[in-house]
Amino acid sequence: MFHAEHSGHVPRGTKPIDPQNPTPEQELGAARESLSRGLAELHLEPDPETLDRLVGLADLLSRWAPRMNLTGHRGPDAIARRLILDALALIKVLPEFESLADLGSGAGFPGLPIAILYPEKAVVSVEARSRRISFQKTVVRELGLENVEVVLGRIEVLEPVLSDAVVAQAVVPPDRVVELMLPWCRDGGWMAIPGSTESLVKAPAGGDGYGGVEVVGYEVPVEGADRRVWVARKTG
Repeated sequence: MFHAEHSGHVPRGTKPIDPQNPTPEQELGAARESLSRGLAELHLEPDPETLDRLVGLADLLSRWAPRMNLTGHRGPDAIARRLILDALALIKVLPEFESLADLGSGAGFPGLPIAILYPEKAVVSVEARSRRISFQKTVVRELGLENVEVVLGRIEVLEPVLSDAVVAQAVVPPDRVVELMLPWCRDGGWMAIPGSTESLVKAPAGGDGYGGVEVVGYEVPVEGADRRVWVARKTG
């Protein structure tokens, strides 16, 4: 298909791609190609079933997003490039873990892609909005993700699930995010706040119960976007 698109020759029986109105099959094919390329750039080699699940996640979110306002990205390929590969690029620059709590996970990012790529690791995905929880539960059910627990509720109200690693977006000031993350993190585990250079400017350099703070840069494959993540260890 790539050759036909760029050479101007369309093999007999093949429907040419209309960039303005691709078919669902063509959209999923583009998402699979982007994911394959991005995973290769990250030096990750998932088996075919894992790649199918990542494509399935992009497909499900693409179909749910317009009616539930789950993301501004439209189409499986945009979701693959800008959300799924972003999540997988993030995890490549973070320390090892066996269990992960994704707090305030929204539509399930970065937790769901991480859970798909690493089925041996336990992921708890916590979100306060019921519609987003409904979507995540659909993903877990349809993709057969046995290592994911989806939890509805507010981080500060729920009974924490102690995890080796805790990730949360900086939707409130970073120092406040850290306060919310600490009860979910095991002693010696790590916490991470993905964000931009601007959003992490006021991230704390250390505090009661945590230290070893770093701000690590990483690049999202295919898109090439620069990202930052604040990382710290819980000291007990």
